Amino acid sequence: MSLERTRWIPVGLLVVVGIAAAMQFAKVAAIFVPVAAVYDASDTATALLLSAPAFVGLVLGLTAGVYVARLGFRRVLLWCLGIGTVLGLVQAVLPPLPIFIGTRVLEGVAHLGLVVACPVLIILLSAPRHVALAMSIWGTFFGLAFAIAGWLAPALEEASGVGAVFLGHAALLAVLLLVVAFALPRVPGDGPQRDGEAVGFLQAHLEAYRSPRTFLPGLVFVFHTTMYVSLITFLPLFAEPSARGALLVWMPLVSILGTVVAGFVGQYATTPPVVLLAGYLGVAALVVVTWSVLVGEGTVVVAALALMVFSGLIQGATFGLIPTLSRDPRVTAHANGVLTQLGNLGSTIGPPLFASVIVGTQRSDFAPVALLVLALCAGGLVVSAFALRLTGLRHPPQPAAPVPGPAL
Repeated sequence: MSLERTRWIPVGLLVVVGIAAAMQFAKVAAIFVPVAAVYDASDTATALLLSAPAFVGLVLGLTAGVYVARLGFRRVLLWCLGIGTVLGLVQAVLPPLPIFIGTRVLEGVAHLGLVVACPVLIILLSAPRHVALAMSIWGTFFGLAFAIAGWLAPALEEASGVGAVFLGHAALLAVLLLVVAFALPRVPGDGPQRDGEAVGFLQAHLEAYRSPRTFLPGLVFVFHTTMYVSLITFLPLFAEPSARGALLVWMPLVSILGTVVAGFVGQYATTPPVVLLAGYLGVAALVVVTWSVLVGEGTVVVAALALMVFSGLIQGATFGLIPTLSRDPRVTAHANGVLTQLGNLGSTIGPPLFASVIVGTQRSDFAPVALLVLALCAGGLVVSAFALRLTGLRHPPQPAAPVPGPAL
């Protein structure tokens, strides 16, 4: 049963919950160097701390929607906020490294539950005519989280230490737990969904990966997620010290601009595969420009920000690719599951991969980073070209917006 009027205040609250969930990644990225110093860890080891929550999404991303639906979306939301609060409090005391890593992996459970439950509840709280708009607002949560963390976390760390950043995040989750418990209205469909036949883990994967219409969006997305968090985390390290703080804030913000533009262009001007091709070509060209600027000892701010606009195009066009390939609900459900799973694969392997090439060549040499980005763009271009061949140049239909997985 659909609502006649959109409940915009609860929708906004759920977007804030999504931002807090994405901060489970952003809080480490924003203070990457201080965290490495506290634990006397290499960049590669610290990058594993950054990407650890994505392990859970990598394993369970495809079937998480089934599990969350059976437990109840509202219940999962409350439990995951509580789990995240407790884990954040443990992290705030800076426990020994093995325990800290364990809390980061467990944080992936809370993160996955939140990013699966929130968009479903947003759809339930939205009138049919506003679903696409509400979901486009939801799609900004990851970039906003990195922008806010890049703005606040370094100042908080400088004033009160690394532990204060984790304590602040735990406090945010605790406040949201109380607000959601008392202020989020109940709507039909937010409770446990026990209708239908349970899908086995292996069966779900076989069904999802047997058709290019279900696995192509995730496959094109993995090249993006392997780069996204890594570029926001590491590219500012190559900039002049006075520009690093600004880049931590503005890089994710301008990527949101690219995501919004991709939605309009892919819907009204061309098809999502064309936008994907433009996005990957733009990132490839601008990483070469960034490399050239660094060789000439110039400022990288403009090139880095322009690069992130094209990165945002990739993210927005990927979500639009799902209904372009198929409007069948079962197919789009599988496609969203693959998108979540492969997105988490990229978020898992990306930071350690980029950190390893930086460690091997010193931070003063950007060449290995640029070559790695170019290789990932080449892979993205090949998959995007295949998607264009599959869909043709036809204008996409006007579907209901798919539920996006996390940009990790």
